[in-house]
Amino acid sequence: MHGVVNDRFNEIVCVNNTGERQCVVQRIETYFADVDTILAELSLDVDNSEVDFCKFASLAREIEDKSASIGAEHVRLACSDLIKAGDEMNKRVFFRSVLWVQHEFTSTKKKLDAFIQMERRIIRIERSKSSN
Repeated sequence: MHGVVNDRFNEIVCVNNTGERQCVVQRIETYFADVDTILAELSLDVDNSEVDFCKFASLAREIEDKSASIGAEHVRLACSDLIKAGDEMNKRVFFRSVLWVQHEFTSTKKKLDAFIQMERRIIRIERSKSSN
C-alpha cells in the first residue's frame, strides 16, 4: 500500500490487542461509509444545471479532511484539484476532478478492504486463542 496511504495510517494501525484492532477496522469502515455518502451527493449534484460550487468545495474539503485523518494520501491529494475547481467555479474541471477522486477512493478502498480482511482474521485467531 506504499504511497496510497501515509505515515498517519501506519500510526493508526500500530496496535497489538484485539480491542484496538477492532477499533481500527471500525474507523476505516466509517471512513468508507462517510466518503461514499459524500461522493454520492457530489455525483447527484453534478448532473444539476445549477451548480452550487460553494457546497461542492465544502464537500471536497470534507473528503480531504476525512482522508487526511485516516492517512488515505492518494484520495487527499486528488481532492486538491476538486477544491480548486470548486473555488474557481470551473464546472468542466470540477466534473473531471470528481471522477478522479472517485477513482482514487475506489482504488484505496480495494487495498484497505484487503487490510480489513487480514485484521479480521487476526482478531478471530486472537479470540480463539484466548478462549482456549
